[in-house]
Amino acid sequence: MDTSRPRYLHMFLVFVKIGLFTIGGGPAMIPLIRDEFVEKQKWIGDEDITDVLALSQSLPGVIAVNASTFLGYRLGGLKGSLVATIGVVLPSFVIIFVIVTAFTSSGFDQYPNILKFFDGINSAITALLIAATLKLIPYSIKNNFGWFILAFSLLGIYFFSLDIAIIVLLASALGYCATKYLGSDTK
Repeated sequence: MDTSRPRYLHMFLVFVKIGLFTIGGGPAMIPLIRDEFVEKQKWIGDEDITDVLALSQSLPGVIAVNASTFLGYRLGGLKGSLVATIGVVLPSFVIIFVIVTAFTSSGFDQYPNILKFFDGINSAITALLIAATLKLIPYSIKNNFGWFILAFSLLGIYFFSLDIAIIVLLASALGYCATKYLGSDTK
């Protein structure tokens, strides 16, 4: 892991790249962030990326902006957080502006090729999310209690249709209680 601070222009361009190629929202950003920051730039490690993602998803707001702001601050202080946030938001802003300008008078349903393009993108994003999840499991789930939380979360979401915010709050409460009453190493 590189402990030196990246230059602001370099950091800005990396975040622009992430913002530009993050099609599909915040979760689609996870594999790209991991690849860019852990593998290519070596600015943080896998242990850190799971913390960044957990924190970013726990806070109100868009995960892409939360993660970028946090990582930017960690890499370059207050200026770094500003550079990272602008970098990740700028491509989306420009793309949305162009799309709204071009397609305001007619709907997307008149352009079947665009709809097919988005179908292909959605399939690729699913594969990227699965790959990133498999890479992050060893850093996220460290004991049997972690596997319990994973199973609890999946059951709550898919079988009981619980809101994701409720799952996060319940998992946080369970983690707190387990640490407090069972000790820090909940085997």
